[in-house]
Amino acid sequence: MITKDRKNRIILIVITIILLIIILIVTNEWIVIQETKKVNEQEQTSFVNAEKVTTKNEIQEETMSEEENILQDISPNQSENSILTTYKGYPVIAKLEIPKIDLETYVISEYSEQTLGVSVTKFYGGNPNEVGNFCIAGHNYVTKNMFHNLKKLSIGDTFTLIDTKHHEGIYKIYLVETVKPDETQCLSQKTEGRIEATLITCTTDSSKRIIVKAVKI
Repeated sequence: MITKDRKNRIILIVITIILLIIILIVTNEWIVIQETKKVNEQEQTSFVNAEKVTTKNEIQEETMSEEENILQDISPNQSENSILTTYKGYPVIAKLEIPKIDLETYVISEYSEQTLGVSVTKFYGGNPNEVGNFCIAGHNYVTKNMFHNLKKLSIGDTFTLIDTKHHEGIYKIYLVETVKPDETQCLSQKTEGRIEATLITCTTDSSKRIIVKAVKI
């Protein structure tokens, strides 16, 4: 016959085991959540920081100087399909022309906070006018060479990329969308042999990203 004290000890042991199991389950869930969060942060990398908000005064101050610098950098002797090899001291990988929003800008080949403050930059992927997904990031600044008017583009609009080999590619937009900063599917290089380009900027409040995807025609 089980005594009362022994019965109490057995109950205490059972309760202790249950509590330990609960603690192990909660701890494991916490570890999984932290690991998932870390992976998401790694996937975002600098994509989350691809665009930052600037104040209205900062934008107005930059507008005139940026436009003047573009005019100074362009030589009157350039042929239609030739491009600069450097822009403000940084190597250029392509020239981007979007007639609908009156944008002509140089794509700097090195992505960093410094180069993003100068012009749009290659963010990810292969080279322009080659198989793959050439991803270009730019600030939402109200300046002549930035992506402030990217939101005005629509499916069916076209733009041109001229690479450093003076090859001109015309691209037709097939997708315009707004995504969260951690939604990085637009960077995928799985193009099934197509030549594509992706333009990236942020919304005015910097909470989301405006994505414009196009294929070479």
